[in-house]
Amino acid sequence: MLGPLDVLFNGEPVVLPAGKGRVLLATLLLRPNQFVSVDELVERLWEGSPPSLDRAAKTLQTTVLRLRQSLGAASCVTTVTNGYVAETQNVDLLRFRALANDHPHAALALWRGPALTNVSSDTLHHEDVPRLVEERLVVLERRIEQDLNDGHATELLPELRSLTTAHPLRERFWAQLMVALYRSDQQAAALDVFHRVSDLLAEELGIDPGASLRNLHQSILRGEPMPAARREIVVPRQLPPDLARFTGREEDIAQLDHLLPTGTAGQAVVISAIAGSAGVGKTALAVHWAHRVRSRFPDGQLAVNLRGYDRDEPLSPHDALGQLLRGLGLSSGEIPGDTEQRVGVYRSLLADRRVLVLLDNARTANQVRPLLPAGGRSVVVVTSRSDLRGLVALNDAKVLRLGTLPLDDAVQLLERVIGADRTQAEPDATVQLARLCACLPLALRIAASMLASEPHRRIQDLLDRLTGENRLAELEIGDDRAAAVRAAFDLSCEQLAPDELRMFRLLGLAPRADFTPRSAGALLGVPSSRALTLLRALARAHLVEEYAPMRFSLHDLLQLHGRECAKNDETADDRRAAVVRFLDHYLHSVDRADRAIRQSRTELPLTEREPVVEVVEFAGRDEALAWFRREHDVLVEICEFALAEEHLEHAWQLPTDMWGYLHIHGSSEDFIRLNTIALEAARRVGNRFAEAVALSTLGSAHKNVYRHDESLRLLHEALRIRQEIGHVHGIAVTTGELAATYLWLERHDESLRYSRMSVEHRRMGGDEAGWAMSMNSLAWVLCVNRHFAEAVDTVTTAIEVMDRLGRHHPTMLDTLAQAHAGLGDLDEAVRIYRDIIASGALAHDGNREKVEILTHAAEIFGRAGDREAALSCARDALILAERSGQARVEKVRQVLRELEG
Repeated sequence: MLGPLDVLFNGEPVVLPAGKGRVLLATLLLRPNQFVSVDELVERLWEGSPPSLDRAAKTLQTTVLRLRQSLGAASCVTTVTNGYVAETQNVDLLRFRALANDHPHAALALWRGPALTNVSSDTLHHEDVPRLVEERLVVLERRIEQDLNDGHATELLPELRSLTTAHPLRERFWAQLMVALYRSDQQAAALDVFHRVSDLLAEELGIDPGASLRNLHQSILRGEPMPAARREIVVPRQLPPDLARFTGREEDIAQLDHLLPTGTAGQAVVISAIAGSAGVGKTALAVHWAHRVRSRFPDGQLAVNLRGYDRDEPLSPHDALGQLLRGLGLSSGEIPGDTEQRVGVYRSLLADRRVLVLLDNARTANQVRPLLPAGGRSVVVVTSRSDLRGLVALNDAKVLRLGTLPLDDAVQLLERVIGADRTQAEPDATVQLARLCACLPLALRIAASMLASEPHRRIQDLLDRLTGENRLAELEIGDDRAAAVRAAFDLSCEQLAPDELRMFRLLGLAPRADFTPRSAGALLGVPSSRALTLLRALARAHLVEEYAPMRFSLHDLLQLHGRECAKNDETADDRRAAVVRFLDHYLHSVDRADRAIRQSRTELPLTEREPVVEVVEFAGRDEALAWFRREHDVLVEICEFALAEEHLEHAWQLPTDMWGYLHIHGSSEDFIRLNTIALEAARRVGNRFAEAVALSTLGSAHKNVYRHDESLRLLHEALRIRQEIGHVHGIAVTTGELAATYLWLERHDESLRYSRMSVEHRRMGGDEAGWAMSMNSLAWVLCVNRHFAEAVDTVTTAIEVMDRLGRHHPTMLDTLAQAHAGLGDLDEAVRIYRDIIASGALAHDGNREKVEILTHAAEIFGRAGDREAALSCARDALILAERSGQARVEKVRQVLRELEG
């Protein structure tokens, strides 16, 4: 890296790709062993003007692939979530930094010429290479200082004259030239150099030399022996007090400890936050850690509040430098009036010193960058509500993303403030209080302080107040704005652009704080690409968290704050329209998924969605099922929310459209929970069709958990409505479920009657696949009634229809096997079950059908003497039954016990 970009493997050069591949490698190696995001790489590879998001991402992947192919065994590029890392320690840049402090001669010997001259990237040469040049110059200054101290003043004169010509505004080289001349017995020449640099600075910048040069000039005038090129500094001790009850954060402290320099150049450490920076404890952690390690910084600790998110104006770098220089012992008269001169003096004073600098509450990277030491072993700790990605990109900052406390640590914090006797007396209330505070340190400390100030107040009493509608108003202390959660959130929101702020507000309206770009875009009424941009802006401000690729969340208190802001700043009509768009996104996506899963279904009269509302499309059944599994909890809460908020069409259509997924993976509990919502919504809206659908589905679910009386009541009510409205398909479905329920009750005549009725209505409706399934149900009833020959004929007809339609039919084969076993043909039954299992056809059935077929197979294998196959089927059936919470689980256990006995 320190010269043209070269890669060697076993001492042999590796041919590098040209163009974007070389830029990509250089960008990663400039940050060795550090995460570099896809966004940063896209920005760098296309010089700030990338194509569309999808195209850029695909081209980047192709570029990475080709780079790895070119590097071959020398490849060090690793893919991580949302980015890449160059994993290697064998980089000359790392060796240079390791040698920079104690062995500057060896460090400089690693340079082979101007950096990265064979990499074609304007951005890289404007942003990254100057930083490398600055590092080299700092080490060069250190090397010259060492040579001066070793008595080589005269030999250094030609080099220093060249350096002052090449870098005329770098005062350190002029100071070293003056020292070298003075030590070479050329006092007049040294004084002349001061006048030359004075004239140069006045002419070029309109400024006077800095304090170091002026002090050196005075030392030479007085003829002091061995004058230094820089002045000594005082040892500042500016850290704020540590928190006596600081709690938790062991892993975060360990990460900070790991970042301490070990002979390398100083580097900035950024402490930022996940899930909302306000109140998460950034400053508390930074101060606590700084006190722990202050002995590692014998030259002092500096601290300044940059006021990035205060109500006052942020502190400018100019004013911050003034505070820092005064902390280093300079008087007001010694501090230059020009910002650049202040930077020069500050970095000169800290060069080769081990100082800890705490920059609290920063707003932007530009506010911080002038305050970073150029070299030495100093460490800068920056706290901010922004992610300060510019410091990561250009200053090698290490990011520690600070989240809310784990629940156990949150409870421990409450205990430390209010006392273990009180928390142990109300342990459940203490845990609930921590949860209502979202485990946010600021909220926890405010709640704890309320209890600490009233020693006789029960925790449950405060809990009751916080469970009301105005939780944020309760989490504040009198008129102290600094001790108020809402005020802290307000300060973060004030920094947002208008569309970012509106996005944050509308996120508060959702029932669950879990979003994709499509669902968030539906809330705001914008395309998902725009929503993603806004979500990532909120993530950089730590008001949301991208907890997985393209998945965003925010903690309860932030969502509550967003909801309050929406109520204050959005009209009721706009809030309702946003929620309808959000529900439409999920309803129409669920419908697309159900179509991919089910081969036969009744079309629903879906709500009409706005064109801007995007839906999820599915390539096939497996993709749809995977999406349902990911969204399961979200969908359940959305159904409950739709009913509670009187979005009644969505409240009955969403559960109804989830039937295919619930049938395969959902439990009877899910069926009952969601279709109870659908039934209530259908009745409120007066939709008889929807009411019958919910009644019939509920009846089936209750049948599956052996609540037969409730099942019959619901199914007969559904059948009455369907007969009244003339819904032929619905009558066929409900009579089939009635037949199955009566079969469980061993009321065989009624079961047979409803089975034949279901077959007839399937035929009337023209649904061949449905007719075949009803024929299978009839065949099963015939088996139970011991009409095995008729059952074989009936189910064989059903199988022929399904074969012609190209659909799988394990349940029909199960019926056929049971009928053959009833006729005494056990070999044929065994053959059928072996075919079912070997074909993998069970993968397409629901859990209930899988359990039933595997249990039947276990019984037949057992009767046939194949104990191993019987046990395998029974154990698989038991795992599925237990996992999906089926009422049949005890029957399966009984079969397994008999086989094992």
